[in-house]
Amino acid sequence: MSRPLEAALVPPTDPAWRAFLFQQPSALPYHHPAWVETVAETYRFRSFVFVVRSARGDVLGGVPLVAVGALRGKRWVALPFTDACPAVTDPALPHEEFARLLADEGARAGVSAIELRGPLGEAGAPIERGVVHELALTNEDELFAGFESQVRRNIRKALRLDLTLRTAERIDDLTEIYFALHAETRRRLGVPTQPRRFFKNLWEGMLARDLGFALLVYHGSEPIAGAVFLEWNRRLIYKFGASDARYWSMRPNNLLFWEAIKRGCEQDAKVIDFGRSDREDEGLRAFKRSWGAVEEPLVYTALGRPAKSVNGSAERLLKPVLRRSPLWVGRSLGEVFYRFGA
Repeated sequence: MSRPLEAALVPPTDPAWRAFLFQQPSALPYHHPAWVETVAETYRFRSFVFVVRSARGDVLGGVPLVAVGALRGKRWVALPFTDACPAVTDPALPHEEFARLLADEGARAGVSAIELRGPLGEAGAPIERGVVHELALTNEDELFAGFESQVRRNIRKALRLDLTLRTAERIDDLTEIYFALHAETRRRLGVPTQPRRFFKNLWEGMLARDLGFALLVYHGSEPIAGAVFLEWNRRLIYKFGASDARYWSMRPNNLLFWEAIKRGCEQDAKVIDFGRSDREDEGLRAFKRSWGAVEEPLVYTALGRPAKSVNGSAERLLKPVLRRSPLWVGRSLGEVFYRFGA
């Protein structure tokens, strides 16, 4: 009779987990231990990885998690502030078995629910969280020809104008120059601003280790747009973007995405992920599709008793207030909202 599989909780830096993860072509930048620690350190979450091992001790699958609580009870999430973080498993490990072992581990720890930011076969309760757009990368000429005509015109317009694009080279480029654009953009959208320390940790944990990059666009000496991309395992992920609405007619955002796509082609990335969009945001979805990106449902999996989300209702109430408030209001609310509403 074969020995049963073994489940365990290990640190994100566990050597056996890293060795397994770094061999998986499906692993995302969000699975990388550096991203896990960036999120955990910023919001003071306890982070760990649930792993399943074979009888011989080989890792067959796992998923990084953080323990969150307060507003919605004690839960495990993979991962807050992360568009997608599905379980990474060997084909020999059935999803149903992985889910059973994870649910048992959570029950022993006294958590009320576990949320994975990805599908898990027929296991658990699927929850749709919007859509995601991905563009397979080939070569610049082929991709440019596949963009809708409006995208091509906007790129050409931005290239003709007095715009300067550069890659962030030091921490202040992210925590000062980009952050100023980010805070203003969040106010315009009516949502709280992530703490400045998040971008400090993002620089030190990811960008300074070649696990991402930030791009900035200037009109003369004025920074007018910026974007942050995560980069690992032949994947680019658009994570954050911000811009000065006064300069939208110059199409700086088209310039940012085109530069990121070209960079991905040069570095042999296989795909660029345009990030999560809400289904009701048809304008944003249309913009992403206009680049030739394929739209797919973004499905999460809940194990245990699903927690009722507080974010949607809270954000609807906050939007009109934040849009009329000084920047410090959104920043102060972000300090509380993102940790306790995760």
